Amino acid sequence: IADGQGEALALGERDCSSQRRNQKVVEECPAPHLTDAVRDRLHRTAEQLLGSVAYRNAGTVEFIFDADTEAFYFLEVNTRLQVEHGVTEEVYGVDLVEWMLRVAAGEAPDLRAERQRLKPCGHAVQVRVYAEDPWRNFQPCAGLLSDVLFPSGEGIRIDSWVESGIEVPPYFDPMLAKVIVRGADRASAFEKLTDTLDQIRLYGSETNLDYLRALVRDKTLLQGRVTTRYLN
Repeated sequence: IADGQGEALALGERDCSSQRRNQKVVEECPAPHLTDAVRDRLHRTAEQLLGSVAYRNAGTVEFIFDADTEAFYFLEVNTRLQVEHGVTEEVYGVDLVEWMLRVAAGEAPDLRAERQRLKPCGHAVQVRVYAEDPWRNFQPCAGLLSDVLFPSGEGIRIDSWVESGIEVPPYFDPMLAKVIVRGADRASAFEKLTDTLDQIRLYGSETNLDYLRALVRDKTLLQGRVTTRYLN
C-alpha cells in the first residue's frame, strides 16, 4: 500500500506458485521456506520501487524466486488488488479495500506507524473454486446450482456469490468462490483447508472441487515445493 507521497508499506509476501495455464490455484501467506533476510529484501525492494514513483493505491509487486540460489527477479506490478489479497488480510488483520478507499480520499493511514504496529499472525491459504470440469481439460461448465453449502467457523472465510438456486450462465468468469482459511501455522492451515473443502457441497454444475481436495493432500504442495510448472 502506498500513499502517493513516497511512502510505501509491504504487507508481507504471498506464494502463488501453484498455477495452471498461468492461473493461480493455491495462494498462501506467508511464503514457505524463505529466510528472514530474503523476506526483508523482498519487502524493501517492493517498497523502494513503489515509493520511487510516488505510487498511490494498493498493489502487488511480483517476483520470480530461485529456490536454489535464493535470488529473486522482478516480474511486474499489478496496480490493483489481486484475487488472493484475502490471505494477506487474514495474516495481518487489515482490510485492504478500506485502506484503498482511505488513500483515495486523501486520508491514507500513517504507513510508518503501521510498519511498527503490524505483525504477521499465523498462516493463511486460499483456493479458488471454479465451475469447470477437470476431466474435460477444465472446460467451463454452466448449470443450475441445486444445492450449495459452505461451512463456517473460526478461521474460515468464504468469499462467494452463489447459493442454492443460482444459475451459472454460459457467459461468465467461472469462479464460484474463494475458500480462505487461517491457522496458527502452515500445517494447521492446510489441515483446516482440507477439512473445509471436504464439507463443501456444490451440486448442479461440474466444479473443480474434487481436484482441489486431491491437490491439498499432495505431498509436494504440503512440503512447500511446488514450482510454477508443477501442476502441468
